[in-house]
Amino acid sequence: MLSCLVLRQICFDFDGTLVYSFDAAFNAMREVGPDFGLAELTREQLYALRGLHLREVLRTLDIPLYRVPQLARRIRQAMRAELMETPPVEGIPELLAELARCGYRLGLLSSNAQSSLDDYVARYGMREFAFVVGGTGLFGKSRALRGMMRRQRIRAKDLIYVGDELRDLEAARDVGAGFAAVSWGYTSPEGLAAAGPDCLLRHPGDLLAQLEVCWSDPEDSAQPQD
Repeated sequence: MLSCLVLRQICFDFDGTLVYSFDAAFNAMREVGPDFGLAELTREQLYALRGLHLREVLRTLDIPLYRVPQLARRIRQAMRAELMETPPVEGIPELLAELARCGYRLGLLSSNAQSSLDDYVARYGMREFAFVVGGTGLFGKSRALRGMMRRQRIRAKDLIYVGDELRDLEAARDVGAGFAAVSWGYTSPEGLAAAGPDCLLRHPGDLLAQLEVCWSDPEDSAQPQD
């Protein structure tokens, strides 16, 4: 049973972590891709890219870096309506409720637009989040995570970032935070496992046990602050 006696703060990614967004991303790519000269991808082709880092995906699809911001913006816009109709991953609402009950301070940090995150959190009643940070950019998560930690006064050793991509893991490593990888998101479980996360979650509820097993430090344990 979770001890509920640690100071850890937990920050979640959004796409692929809290909400299964593969279908919305696939449909958005098919809609937006032709405007950027991309050949129409099949679901199988896009799925096969899951083991690659985002930079490798861009090279494979022959997308020049200077076009990435505009492409990402268009894809986010095309995904928004479908994402709003997609409920959280099964088990996520229960996980958030249990973590909050145990006194963990929860946050959300994503490259999604701030307004989209705020609307989604409100629509699905995710009241457990103490802060929500959007608009980080595809390659700016390390900087965004570090800025969030400074504003929220979070020490690296007290933070665990939960995400589904290799760039999420890199951001956590860059700031010295722990990282929990989810197997149901964008990057394949094999690709994530090879990168060495602190733990690989097969189901949202696995985080409850892994927090204690992987990161609990008796010297740092104390009752969470109100």
